[in-house]
Amino acid sequence: MIQSKTIPSATKKPASFAKVIYLPQQVEAVAQALRVSVLEACGKFEAATGKGDKDYLRALHIQAKLDQGGGTAQTAKALFEKYRSRFFRNGSEIDPSKIKPVLKFVQRNQEWSDLFYATRSMWSMPYNKGYGRRLRFVIFDEYHEAVIGIIGLQSPPADLAARDRLWDYPDEEKLTLVNCTLDAYAVGAIPPYSYLLGGKLCAGMISSDTVRQAYWRQYAGRKTRMLDENIQQPLAAVTTTSAFGRSSQYNRLKYNGRLLAEPIGYTMGFGTIHLEHLYPALCSYLKMVDGFTDGGFGNGPKVRWQNICRALVRLGLPASLLQHGVKREVFLYRLVDQLDDGMAGKGFGAPISLPEADFAEFWRERWAVPRAQRFPEWNLGKDVDLLRQTLASAIAAPPASAV
Repeated sequence: MIQSKTIPSATKKPASFAKVIYLPQQVEAVAQALRVSVLEACGKFEAATGKGDKDYLRALHIQAKLDQGGGTAQTAKALFEKYRSRFFRNGSEIDPSKIKPVLKFVQRNQEWSDLFYATRSMWSMPYNKGYGRRLRFVIFDEYHEAVIGIIGLQSPPADLAARDRLWDYPDEEKLTLVNCTLDAYAVGAIPPYSYLLGGKLCAGMISSDTVRQAYWRQYAGRKTRMLDENIQQPLAAVTTTSAFGRSSQYNRLKYNGRLLAEPIGYTMGFGTIHLEHLYPALCSYLKMVDGFTDGGFGNGPKVRWQNICRALVRLGLPASLLQHGVKREVFLYRLVDQLDDGMAGKGFGAPISLPEADFAEFWRERWAVPRAQRFPEWNLGKDVDLLRQTLASAIAAPPASAV
């Protein structure tokens, strides 16, 4: 159980520019309460993960999602209701043999943008719009006119040990070469397609020609904002990590003998998942001591990480508390030939072609239809109601305890 605790917090700054000065005893009272809460959270997390309790991890994500505030969830639910009758289906309305998946490129202020937002909000993990270079897609069933799932890609992490062990980058060129890749931060299907292994479809579509071509159209000739350098072409590879340990969605994901998602190792088990429910209180404390960093351009993509690390230092707690031990599996998509040579500075080979229609047909015959035959009860649920309830649950105020 994740227990919510009442922690003294800083008073919001007034609208004027007057600076609020806190008495040392006020600051210390907040700090002491936070030390206790952080250590309790770490202890409970260690006990739960030691038993392999993935439900506990999901509960932490849900709590962090609730802490984002009701605005995000309210917007997602309103969008879902707007499109519910047009683009969401129950399993009883789906004929697996006639599913026709296509990739819809998402741009701002479009229906596809609304649908991406609503769909991404259905997952237990807090909403994340991605950072840096971004590509977003809705996987859509043209025959049944229904959302299957989504793909969200963003700029890659500068350092990823499992990836970086693969290649010997030339001196001073690592960042340039890594920027020939993207990172998949949101990939998955929703009911009823998830029951037909729609996650495999979404994961496989990352390798499609459509994704590479969209990257070219979106970023050819453009420059990075931070370094004012030309954005590298082509898109040579994509990395991603599982949400909870090993991943069945990416495991053994092949197309005609070609391994699409290559397992390359695990993350090192560092992160803030076990402290996310304390993030508002940690930020409140940092504002009291003038240590808070707000999000925005120029502050980097990991502002939450920066603030939590800074809070631990101010509280006199060791950085080792960030080693939660949950090692996520890392996967690599090779989108060009001679990827290893390219990452060594010798030039990339030709793109590896995979038409989206070919993989869509392959998925339908390899996974969707056999799955429906093996589990004939897959289409008996009220999936649209389930999606509505999932979104509605994120609007409720955080409970005193979470599962």
